[in-house]
Amino acid sequence: MPQVAEYIRQFTRFQRNARLYLVSSVLSGITVGIILVLYNLYLGALGYGTDFIGLALFAVALGAGVAIFPAGVCVDRFSGRDILIWGSVAIGIAGAGQFLLRQPVPLLISDFLAGVGGAFLLVINAPFLTRYSTPEERPLLFSFNIVVTLATTVVGELLGGALPGWFRVVPLFMLPLPAWLAPFLARQAEPRSYQFALLLAGIIAVPSFIPLFMMSNERPTSNEQASRQERIPLGRTLRAVPARLRKVNWRTLPFNPVTVLLLYVALISLGRGFFLPYFNLYFVQHLKASPALFGAIDASANALYAVLTLAAPWLAARIGRINAITVTRLLAIPLLLLIGLTSFLPLIAVLYPLRQGIMDMTTGIYQVFFMEEVSPEHRGLANSSYQAVDQVSGSLTTPLGGLIIARMGYAPVFIIGAVLYVLAIVLLWARFRNVEHNMRYNVQ
Repeated sequence: MPQVAEYIRQFTRFQRNARLYLVSSVLSGITVGIILVLYNLYLGALGYGTDFIGLALFAVALGAGVAIFPAGVCVDRFSGRDILIWGSVAIGIAGAGQFLLRQPVPLLISDFLAGVGGAFLLVINAPFLTRYSTPEERPLLFSFNIVVTLATTVVGELLGGALPGWFRVVPLFMLPLPAWLAPFLARQAEPRSYQFALLLAGIIAVPSFIPLFMMSNERPTSNEQASRQERIPLGRTLRAVPARLRKVNWRTLPFNPVTVLLLYVALISLGRGFFLPYFNLYFVQHLKASPALFGAIDASANALYAVLTLAAPWLAARIGRINAITVTRLLAIPLLLLIGLTSFLPLIAVLYPLRQGIMDMTTGIYQVFFMEEVSPEHRGLANSSYQAVDQVSGSLTTPLGGLIIARMGYAPVFIIGAVLYVLAIVLLWARFRNVEHNMRYNVQ
């Protein structure tokens, strides 16, 4: 409670653009939670299998991957306000296509465009908050942003789970369609109820534009752009690549701590991609849970994750960071297998939040350890590599997981994911079990 009170007091002291950004995040976070719960279920209700759903999720990741570097260039050249507004507009247009166009090709195009718009909002987040905060208030501002995002996502998940049931019992929304609406709304009750819930999510997000238009419209100053160009001269960087490659000790590279840490991230993300995007389908289609029940379970998982994350530093201080990461993630693996290999819904409803909380509680500890194993001058490159490996690895196995589920059921993807998790944990512990932080390493 004292920390919550401090957040509230500090909010009034943040710079105006930072406060408006947080308000916009509150208004849009509920929409994100609704979509997370319902979009896959909507595609399933339209009759698409997990093979196509995996392809749709890959299209989103592909759009984000294509746009991630152009978005970074735009962040350096245009105002954060403009990027936030136009990125949100792009997501809104793509969302209309996702929720109203039911044919495969328009759906995939809409998913791709949603990924493009999402990339801009993802890239602008940290630079925008950094620009409109002082070094002293920055840690609290970033923490506040995380708390706001998580809290509103939980609310959206609870609401998203309940909305389809509400729309389905209202006769007005289930009436026969006039001819002009037939191309956009499904005739069947189940997919139409998901459509209305997703469209309502879009409407809920509309007020989030108001704080964006109220922001001051400041472009990066010429001094800031010049300093960036001085720090990263493109021609000099390209000419230096061959020399850098010659300096790399290729024999020791596989044993370099940064290489091992990135390989660990890759294995975890590869394992996650097989099953995590399909949990809503697993609960609703396989276990026959209602969307409302899954929304409540998923929301409780995020809430428990937040609570356990607060306990992670305490655990790491007592048994060491690598031991804390190893122990918690090993404990999560039997829970994952129980979830995937049993069909008793009440038990799985308890295990699902517990698995997510235990598995993810030390994510921040790992990120800190990763950054501290890199020399300061290479941390930007290392963080970019971390994010790229994490996103790309998961997007590669997501469509493969959908194909396996469509042909063999859910059990194999949980087993494959568990095996990859074990390999990652063994690799991490074997390389770093005797190292807490005795020396710094270089990315090269």
